Amino acid sequence: MIIEDIIIKRQVSQLKKPFKTALRQTDVIESIIVFINTDRGLGVGEAVPTPAITGETLESIVAAIKWIKARLIGMRVASDLLMEIQTAIVGNTSAKAALDMAIYDLLSQEVGLPLYQYLNKKSELQTLSTSHTVSLNGVGEMTHDAASYVEEKFESLKVKLGNDVDLDLARIHAIYDVVPDVTLSIDANQGWSEEEAIRFIEYLNHEKIQVDCIEQPLYRKDYLALSRLGQQSDIPIMADESLFDMYDANVIAELGGVSWFNIKLMKSGGIYGALRIHQVAQAKGIQCMLGSMMESHIALTAAMHLAIALEINKIDFDAPFMLKEKLIIGGISYDGPKVSLTDRVGLGIDNKALWEALIDDESL
Repeated sequence: MIIEDIIIKRQVSQLKKPFKTALRQTDVIESIIVFINTDRGLGVGEAVPTPAITGETLESIVAAIKWIKARLIGMRVASDLLMEIQTAIVGNTSAKAALDMAIYDLLSQEVGLPLYQYLNKKSELQTLSTSHTVSLNGVGEMTHDAASYVEEKFESLKVKLGNDVDLDLARIHAIYDVVPDVTLSIDANQGWSEEEAIRFIEYLNHEKIQVDCIEQPLYRKDYLALSRLGQQSDIPIMADESLFDMYDANVIAELGGVSWFNIKLMKSGGIYGALRIHQVAQAKGIQCMLGSMMESHIALTAAMHLAIALEINKIDFDAPFMLKEKLIIGGISYDGPKVSLTDRVGLGIDNKALWEALIDDESL
């Protein structure tokens, strides 16, 4: 299986309502879709720009993919290409993730297996339950959203907070009052100081508000403060923006205090890097969740395959649920919070139909 060409296309997916966090706001998911065309098959992957987290824009993703493309054309599809992608350029993790997904798609197609079984032959197809994110808004809108997601059968909610701890206290109290029986987690997206995070935790304890974990409360590079907070908090702390690769994972694990890793393909450079973060977590006794940026069904299909292969049951794959429509045939599917795959080979996406559906963009 020889790589003949790598084609870049753009996909714009409309959200049902705007998505807001302490770092950004959007009403669409803009994706760069990569097709790796070989003499015997077609592989697909997706990259999404998240400048406030990965530092990537649509333009930089396209430029990075073109840079790496020059090294891949004419190469035989094999597992050593995964390291080639990672070392071709520094950073640019979302661009790498798209190419990584497409290579894994091709590798598993070549042996006639769904990707989750290519990654772990002992793994079995299963349905998982995702949480749903409550976007950062005013108290009234957030409580309304939380109640509506529970009506849609979601049993776990991730509440976006940050940048105003006093308002955050009111937000979480109101949400807890409205949906006291669901599992709540908090994601501050680096939006608090260490003192504010301590105050927030003390408030939760005083008010007896139960939360599953607090995700990335502090600035991503302040590993020491994150460790201190985790060691004194009786609520588990999860690392997200602090965690891009196995080296971050080792630093965080050695410092201690962090109980959870949020592994995302757009941060890890794809499945190849995610597997190495998971290896560190297993060695250090840290639990893992597989999460996502604002990605479409394509990238989340790859993430779902990885979750099944690694037997990770805690997932945050709600972004496609927020879309007005599904733009692929096959791949990941949703029934409320229940997320499933088919046992079709590779990613299980109809790559040819997707290729034909996406309009060529000459600006790329």
